[in-house]
Amino acid sequence: MFCVPRRLPALSRRSLLASALAAAAVIAVTATSAAAASTTTAEPRSHDAVTCQSGIRIPVALAPGQPATSTISGELCSTLAEQSPGTTVQLLISGATYTHDYWDFGTIDGIRYSYARSVAARGLATFAIDPLGSGDSSHPASTQITAQADAFVDHQVVQALHAGQVAGVRFGKVITVGHSLNSLIVWDEAITYHDVDGVIVTGVAHSLAKAFAASGGFYPATSDPKFTGSGLDSGYLTTVPGQRSVLFYHLPDADPAVIAQDEARKDVVSGTELNSALPLVTTDLTATRAINVPVLTILGSNDLTTCGTSVTGGTFDCSSAAGIIAQDAPFYSPQAQLHACLIPGSGHDVSLALNHGLQIADTVAWSEAFVGQRGPAQADGHRSGGLPANCA
Repeated sequence: MFCVPRRLPALSRRSLLASALAAAAVIAVTATSAAAASTTTAEPRSHDAVTCQSGIRIPVALAPGQPATSTISGELCSTLAEQSPGTTVQLLISGATYTHDYWDFGTIDGIRYSYARSVAARGLATFAIDPLGSGDSSHPASTQITAQADAFVDHQVVQALHAGQVAGVRFGKVITVGHSLNSLIVWDEAITYHDVDGVIVTGVAHSLAKAFAASGGFYPATSDPKFTGSGLDSGYLTTVPGQRSVLFYHLPDADPAVIAQDEARKDVVSGTELNSALPLVTTDLTATRAINVPVLTILGSNDLTTCGTSVTGGTFDCSSAAGIIAQDAPFYSPQAQLHACLIPGSGHDVSLALNHGLQIADTVAWSEAFVGQRGPAQADGHRSGGLPANCA
């Protein structure tokens, strides 16, 4: 049984349970660019090298008409060529209890886990942020962090990227890339603001798996030794020690050393945010029909949060990319031109799986085919033949 802590904020018992169950499934303002706390090079492309600037800060408001009293922290990875006006950037938003380092995890056992750097080395700048309430971004009261507030925050980050408020680069096109919970927020942002050029969601489809719902694994961060003395309110959640390997990985496709690092670096998420994001995969599944730009879905074949028997009935089959499209297409408009890629053997965290390189190849090929750089990628916006074999 999943145990819901009694100390969570004043929500109904039923909605508290919904928050906890959703956690992993779904884990223009003036901006100032701080000097890079650390700048490194990786993977040359032509004569350029990727550099990553961390500690970039963007002031944001939590709702329209409110002052920008909160801050989003992020890391920009790019080559010199990608810092030219009008280029395309991927805005990377990690899932529940993760920070931007999900996308730039480091080198472990000789293997580098850095979606952000690898994509930049292949022609697309990336800007990975700490979601509101995590990492170096602001931590308002957990009840203030709703799906709607997060979508508005992401909208402001998109506008900042266009306006040249991130490292002085006026990006021409923005592709939002979400993982887990923040894939739902990426949906919400595109549904509400219609200001992005493409949407990539990972670790999410229109299903919440019963197996995940029964797995448990989340409790108040104030009960966790890692967050003792943090000052967080009891509405912030984190994973129960030792549960990340169950929730986020398929062990045959994961390095135990990566899982150990993941456990050590775990962060927090607002229970209120989870409650408000959940309807997109439980009751309001057709809301995504309002998305009118190309969409790519990426799932691991062994994603505990999505694959298998769903809480809404039926079974979500993750055995093929074509099958994912067949099941998810009814929830999108024709303008979404839905494509899907399957990472065989991977669990929920496709960026941290042993075969994480597939995701990188998938998103770069899709971005080039359906979004491009300065103009339409194709006259008809469609070039499915350019996608890797694990996609449909």
